[in-house]
Amino acid sequence: MTEVSYRVLGPADAAAFRELRLRGLREAPEAFGSSYEEDAAQPLDAVADRLRPARPPTGRVTIGAFMGGALVGVGACVHATHLKMRHKADIYAMYVAPEARGRGVGRELLSRLLDEAREWRQVERVGLTVVERASAARRLYEAVGFQEFGREPDGLRQDGVKDTVIYLTLNLYD
Repeated sequence: MTEVSYRVLGPADAAAFRELRLRGLREAPEAFGSSYEEDAAQPLDAVADRLRPARPPTGRVTIGAFMGGALVGVGACVHATHLKMRHKADIYAMYVAPEARGRGVGRELLSRLLDEAREWRQVERVGLTVVERASAARRLYEAVGFQEFGREPDGLRQDGVKDTVIYLTLNLYD
């Protein structure tokens, strides 16, 4: 079995990140707030900027999972920038390629993102969203301790399909 390694992504990973992200947008478009067309139109420089880690006063990090040198999973965490919200961070852009699923990659990415958030001064809560029909992702988030606090019917819509968005939160110090 091929070993999986993890590391923080940076601007030099922009091409690999973009390729995996576009794959995710094609294969699981309901899992993302953006569309394939929107992300494909972004210049590689913009993708590289998005991968630039940030440190205090607010943080931003994207972590990648690699199998055999190929990027097979990603997740990002961003510390809120507004003063009244600095106690929170959000996880987004989680995606694990089908060939890497069932190996704990999503759980490990999530664990590493939460560890990063714990290092950021003031962060006490982490939030994320998931569509109702993404049952495997929802089970993972709930198994880690995320709790639902709201639903938005018709929160995302693609090709006439209306998805309910579920809002989840985790207190890092409970």
